[in-house]
Amino acid sequence: MIRARIARPQKARLPFIAGTSILALTVAVTPVAAQEAPSSGETVEQPAAGSIVVTGSRLRTDGMQTPIPVTSVDAEALEDMAAGNLIEGVGQLPQFFGNQSVSAVQKSGEGGTGWFTRGGYGNLDLRGLGINRTLTLLNGRRMISSGVFGGVDINVFPEGMIKNVETTTGGASAAYGTDAVAGVVNFTLDTDFTGVQAKVQGGITDRGDSASYEASLSFGTSIGERGHLLLSGEIFDQNGVHNYKDRNWYDAWGVIGSDAYPQVISANSSYNGVIFAPGTPLQGMEFLPDGSGITPFVLGAPSLGTIGTPPARHSVANGGSGDDLGGDLFTLFPDAKRNSLFAYADYEVSDGLTLFAQAVRGQNKTFRYNDPTGSFNGTPTTATIFQDNAFLPDSVRQTMIDNNIDSFVLRRMGSTSDLAREIWLRDNNVMYSFTGGLSWDIASGGMLDGWHVDAYYQYGTNTRKAYQSGIRVDRIFAALDAVRDPSSGEIVCRTSLFGNAFPGCEPINLFGAGNASAAAIDYVTGFEAGEQVTTPIFYADSGFDRGETYSYTTGNSKLNTTRMRQHLVDFSMSGDVLEGWAGPITMALGASYRKDSVRQLVQDVTNPASDHTNGHPVLCSGEAPGLRGVSVSDCLNTVGVQYSKVSNIRGSINVKEAFAEALVPLLANAGPVNALNLHLAGRWADYSGSGTVWAYKAGLDAEIADFLRLRGTYSRDVRAANLSERFDKTGGVAVLDDPRTPNVVEALNVTRFSGGNPAVNPEKADTWTVGAVLRPSFLPGFSVSADYYDIKIKGAIGQLGSQAVLNGCLIDNVPELCDLVTLDPGDVPILVGDVFINVNENRVRGLDVEMAYSTPVALFGGDEELSTRVFASWLFENSQTLGNGTYTDRAGQTGIQQSDGAPYGLPDFKATGNITYSNGGFGAYLQGRYISSGQQENSLGDVPLNKVDSAFYLDLKLSQEIEVGSSTFEIFASVTNLLDEDPPITPYYSVFGGHSAQTNSVLFDLLGRRYNVGVKFRM
Repeated sequence: MIRARIARPQKARLPFIAGTSILALTVAVTPVAAQEAPSSGETVEQPAAGSIVVTGSRLRTDGMQTPIPVTSVDAEALEDMAAGNLIEGVGQLPQFFGNQSVSAVQKSGEGGTGWFTRGGYGNLDLRGLGINRTLTLLNGRRMISSGVFGGVDINVFPEGMIKNVETTTGGASAAYGTDAVAGVVNFTLDTDFTGVQAKVQGGITDRGDSASYEASLSFGTSIGERGHLLLSGEIFDQNGVHNYKDRNWYDAWGVIGSDAYPQVISANSSYNGVIFAPGTPLQGMEFLPDGSGITPFVLGAPSLGTIGTPPARHSVANGGSGDDLGGDLFTLFPDAKRNSLFAYADYEVSDGLTLFAQAVRGQNKTFRYNDPTGSFNGTPTTATIFQDNAFLPDSVRQTMIDNNIDSFVLRRMGSTSDLAREIWLRDNNVMYSFTGGLSWDIASGGMLDGWHVDAYYQYGTNTRKAYQSGIRVDRIFAALDAVRDPSSGEIVCRTSLFGNAFPGCEPINLFGAGNASAAAIDYVTGFEAGEQVTTPIFYADSGFDRGETYSYTTGNSKLNTTRMRQHLVDFSMSGDVLEGWAGPITMALGASYRKDSVRQLVQDVTNPASDHTNGHPVLCSGEAPGLRGVSVSDCLNTVGVQYSKVSNIRGSINVKEAFAEALVPLLANAGPVNALNLHLAGRWADYSGSGTVWAYKAGLDAEIADFLRLRGTYSRDVRAANLSERFDKTGGVAVLDDPRTPNVVEALNVTRFSGGNPAVNPEKADTWTVGAVLRPSFLPGFSVSADYYDIKIKGAIGQLGSQAVLNGCLIDNVPELCDLVTLDPGDVPILVGDVFINVNENRVRGLDVEMAYSTPVALFGGDEELSTRVFASWLFENSQTLGNGTYTDRAGQTGIQQSDGAPYGLPDFKATGNITYSNGGFGAYLQGRYISSGQQENSLGDVPLNKVDSAFYLDLKLSQEIEVGSSTFEIFASVTNLLDEDPPITPYYSVFGGHSAQTNSVLFDLLGRRYNVGVKFRM
């Protein structure tokens, strides 16, 4: 059944064949006075003063002597590749897998929204190894992470001042230190810019939603004869998309049994409410929309599970009752706003000695609706309705009386007409970075003559305010138990008849949809703003031992504030040591000190101290006079806002480092070998809490006969645990399946704890790269490179996910995982830990190919040029091996992992190719992006459910420059996803969310065709 609706290989293949045919035609164009093009796969920027620093090394060379592959893309090309967000442009390069961006509302490798654990909305992920293994630099310098989970948010970078982006393949820890396991991405700035440039653009989708605008202004001027000043600012705003309106590809594809079907919805709950009362006449009944009565809940076919149990679902393609609980209000793209300010100044105080200062301020804001939108699905919140409920229809009450039914369970989800619009998540992230330093070209005539010195101090802060509004589970049970006051006859909360344990309690009517009063909705979702709170602080790692208190004024939601600080001092110098037999031996050496600290505090009036050990905000039945109907799982919760468990954390990490790097020419002009160079690097680091660790690198590069370059490296790279991996700890509830019963889906409500582990050790990676660059003389302007990489991480720091931990213990008997699992006397899992551990090994292998060609042409007359560039990446392996030898390879997974609902963006093959035509001031840019077909989960094997289609996206941009005196205006228009390609179907059913999930936003475009127009001004 699934094959006819999901498998569409021909649709994706034909555009790719067409695109490659266009590329072949472009390459075959007869060159007219062809000129040399930039060599692919390496930095080609020519030195202004004889030497430059190439990303991946601290040496100053001519830019051609590098054994590691470096892909360089200039700022104009990035703008062509994607309009709007910088992260979207960089993400078109196939080396990146699973970037955390605004468009990726899911998080790679994690089920649900991933909102609590994401680094930000502009975090790069090289090779799919995680944002915390990709080192992101701004002008060759580290920046503070955007969250405790690691990763720098590049959306706060000054886009108007970026000159180009360089991406290295393979480890670079010896050059830069921790985090550079997968590679380095360096955004270089045009600090010599002089003049004024401005840009204004706006966009909208083909469906008329997700409207956006962006404006930027940059200014550069000289200060006398020795100084320079740069100022830049930008603002961006994009409306969110919070439903599937006009996106006809959505059909709630989900999984029932071992196959996929359309229109798979919950048979557990609905917006009107489903009754779960086994063995009674009320079992399987659903309330009418107006709440006036009940009607049988009709199961469609096929179906799974008993009506009113969390795993229950059915396909209503051919009829049936219920609602698509993920289709009414679901964020496909969040509301997103950002702004940034940048200032830079330098001054040459004496010949060769330049002082500089830099300041960056960036802000990101997002808004999205939470998923689920107020759940009474029994995961774990359970609504118990008693016979004397005042909102209960008389006919239902009579049935209960006649059959001695004291109470029943109501399964329900909040709808847009009552609770859903109050169930939201909001971010406000602000970053500041201040840098001051010097650059010194030594001209002493002595031993260090010609050496260059760089030194700087940098201070950075990042504050994330995460706001959450949700069901107040500390209040909802009192509000649900609505009865008539025997004195007044008014409907009141039952607890108010016994006292004032729940002041201001408003009874709520959840029978049907939209029948709850505004006052009741506000009571069960709102906060009383303006209250003064002073509380002792309970930290996740030390409890109340620090003796600190926290005072604040409450707002209208729960607030988690994470403040991070970074101090960084760095010194380096480089130059020629001596003249060797094949050329000068060049060396770089330096030292640095860095301290990162975090303090995260939660404002939660339901558990003011955020004590998740003994906190008890949700009272159990009988703990307050008149309170009843509270389930055991709910009253054991330590937060009063549904699905919001976050801890107070505090900690710091410091590292002292020293490094040395050398370039030794081995051969020069030796027959066909024009040059052969040896590269060596080593770095010593002393991490607080982890001790001393070494990183080192050795590499060779050779130039043969003017047309061939060969290169290869081996490196030992290291990464110490970040702030979250050491200090963060949180808890909650997970809905898990017992893997010992493969044919039964239990949907067990299990208490989970996750987060930091102070005992986790640094991980070590062994990386091999080998590659070649070919520039044949018979085809001027053409170059092609190919590079193989193999990254093997030992003792990798990571989380497996609660379900994987349970599976690893109960099925694979992994000792370190069984230490994290607790079973009750009946052998049922009740507690699962998903903390950061050193898994045995992670390994990533692949091949990158890059091709470039540029040539003048004579097609229409004028100053014409045609150029093309293709980036392609094959992923051979992305695996994880546990201590007992259990091996999991996720290379090729492009759907949603069925075992835990985690999306992955790890296709076997990705390619991005573009063709650019210019004629005077006119430019045309056509880009094709291809993602190969894949699997949902490799372990499922060759079954129809496991197939994920390929995708091909075509983008077009047209521009025209107009000269007006000394100024230049450029008018441009672009279309992204020109063919309006639908996202491939990745069917999955979320028991926790109570709805199907058929898309993977980590990898595929959910918005569809969209347009962008704008104008640039330069003078």
